[in-house]
Amino acid sequence: MTVSRFTLFFKYLRSLLLRRHKLQLILLVFLAIGLSLVETVAVSAIMPFISIATNTDLLDRGLYKQVFDTFHFTHKNSFVIALGFAIIGFYIFRALYNVAYTYILSRFSFGVFRYFSERLFRTYLALPYLRFIQRNSSELTQHIVTEANNTGSLLLNVLQVFAELFTVLLLYGGMVVIQWQITLVLTAILGLVVLLVLTTVLRISRRQGIRRAEAYKKVYQILAETFGNFKFIRLKGNGDSMVQEFTGLTQKIARAQGINSVLGIIPRCILESTGFALIIGTVNFILWRYRSAETIIPVISLYALSLYRILPAATRMLSSINTITFFKRSLEIVYEDIHQETVQEGNDTLDFTKTIRINNLSFNYIAEKKVLQDVSLLIHKGEKVAVVGESGSGKSTLIDVLIGLHKPVRGGLYVDDVAVTDANIQSWRRKIGYIPQSIYLFDGTVGENVSFGSVREKERILAVLKMANIWDFLEERDGIDTRVGEGGIQLSGGQKQRIGIARALYTNPDVLVLDEATSALDTETEGKIMDEIYRISADKTLIVIAHRLTTVERCDRRVEIEAGRLAG
Repeated sequence: MTVSRFTLFFKYLRSLLLRRHKLQLILLVFLAIGLSLVETVAVSAIMPFISIATNTDLLDRGLYKQVFDTFHFTHKNSFVIALGFAIIGFYIFRALYNVAYTYILSRFSFGVFRYFSERLFRTYLALPYLRFIQRNSSELTQHIVTEANNTGSLLLNVLQVFAELFTVLLLYGGMVVIQWQITLVLTAILGLVVLLVLTTVLRISRRQGIRRAEAYKKVYQILAETFGNFKFIRLKGNGDSMVQEFTGLTQKIARAQGINSVLGIIPRCILESTGFALIIGTVNFILWRYRSAETIIPVISLYALSLYRILPAATRMLSSINTITFFKRSLEIVYEDIHQETVQEGNDTLDFTKTIRINNLSFNYIAEKKVLQDVSLLIHKGEKVAVVGESGSGKSTLIDVLIGLHKPVRGGLYVDDVAVTDANIQSWRRKIGYIPQSIYLFDGTVGENVSFGSVREKERILAVLKMANIWDFLEERDGIDTRVGEGGIQLSGGQKQRIGIARALYTNPDVLVLDEATSALDTETEGKIMDEIYRISADKTLIVIAHRLTTVERCDRRVEIEAGRLAG
């Protein structure tokens, strides 16, 4: 990772994390330093104990004698036994410290995953409608679930790098104090090896991480497409082709993660082989130089013990760096999506007692191609208005602007001569009951689907189901607890539309909007549903988009759109 990428990496983290996360990170860094000290003492304590246990005469001189006298021991064996129990106690403390640190670290990592998932979810819900429909929903799901989790794992590995780094530095400092010349030679050789390994491994790991993210995006997409078109796939019998595409993508993911796993152990194998080869080479050099092993035993013992702990720590550190690199794309995805432009919408009061007015409105999805141009329309409260026109003329877009989903490029929407803006848009939307052509019902009960997004009130649910003329059907089953199946698969088209009507009526809206809501139904069913809608909307403003003239024949007037303009 270059300096610029390193700087960008920490910029992303600093921007994404809350103040409490940063404080938790600081605490975890101190705990990591404490863990390093504990690990260093755990390694260092064994050698003195073995030395004293095998040669109690060491207690007659030096630091050993000072400790012996300080604690007022009278027998050497008692001191050795006490030291042994002290080391056992310390190792129990070390185990408890490790467990506690791992628990706190895991809580932090999963807490960050939860926080990132929630922020992504909130961000997507606050996207401008136009930008949202340009995104793939399966990709958004992948980011909320997979990439947020990977970013939490990335942070965990960052902390593990710090923990291992302090351990390595402490032990390395001891090696420098004892024999700095040999240590510097070993450092130069091992440093060169680490540099070569990191340069190669991290480049490959980053490339595989990008491939993993792209393959996962396509996997989520193909799953959504397959399950959303299950009936069509079974009818055509082309499930095998979907499976083949899915298999190809999972093979890419498996290959990327397999390569990453191999890259994780390559540094350990190389470092351990190089490190122990250097120890043996150092012993041979000193034997050749000084012709005696006695002078090098203390030094070699220290180096062997230190490297015994340093090399695994260094390999775990390199493995964590490799994981960080592999998941760096996840961090970038989370950062980019959380920091995209969202809409801040208010709930200022907006009354509707007289008129809805669209004034010189223009709208386009693409800059050079206008969908609506200079449209002006006045609708009085309680009026029944039909919007008709050819497919692609701009009818649905006009309705999306009217209900506050799209912002006009030019002109405006006014309710009682008050402009609808971001400050009062939520108040306006709550006055609207919307019934689309395709009613989406999630896999739950009728009651849950009707009250979707609002506080559930049983009496109100019953009332709107009766208004939508579907209660008799439900009463023969489980009432409002009748299961509808995913997408309403257990209901007929007409029944789904009636539940859609009940959902639209649940909040008692002032305006009822039908966007070709009955076009997929047969003429008889459409007629019955339209009878119910006209009956229900007697005291409401009704706006209907329809192709069939019979659907809108009872409207007060018709507004025709041709090529984005009002006809006539």
